[in-house]
Amino acid sequence: MIELSPDELDFFNAVFSDKTETEEQVLPKKNFNVYTSIPASLKKILGESKLTLLAEISHYQLWFPVTLNFKNGDFVPIIETPEIIDVQGNERSWRVNTPETLSLLNALSDQSVEILSLSGTGVTLKISDERKIKQVLTCPSLELMLPDKKPVTLSLDVVRSDKNVISAKFKNFEQGREPLRQFLFNSHKAKYSELYQDIL
Repeated sequence: MIELSPDELDFFNAVFSDKTETEEQVLPKKNFNVYTSIPASLKKILGESKLTLLAEISHYQLWFPVTLNFKNGDFVPIIETPEIIDVQGNERSWRVNTPETLSLLNALSDQSVEILSLSGTGVTLKISDERKIKQVLTCPSLELMLPDKKPVTLSLDVVRSDKNVISAKFKNFEQGREPLRQFLFNSHKAKYSELYQDIL
């Protein structure tokens, strides 16, 4: 959970309170940035979200999908797991390198296939057994076993292959998106705990 600054808390309390207050009381005196459009690279990732909440930590952007439900006459915000974007250099989804707590299922479950990196948008695999390369290139989907979760089926679209390394992006990916995002967010917090220590 991310801790907001006192000014941000005052602002949100004022927005969601029943009391009517003057504009000066509602708006914080410090400047803050409001982004009115989502980067093109995130539109597909965030699906049909109507709102997103952006948190910036070091050179990472955490884009939280926000859904507003209408319940008993009030809006109830639901904040989902964020997509993590690394904005250092080329803007792209953050990747966890060689995730040891993941395993592949089905035909790719032996030790000849290694996950080199995984993000919310794709995967890079190293295949030591040459007989498996063609199988991965023609494989319509991949099943990942996330820690403490059911398998997540990911449809692959191979972007490039170089000798025994294959990079693929995910396509038609809805059902396992939230568990994968949660895994990546937990991995990011574990790897960069010093960035989160003041806000968690």
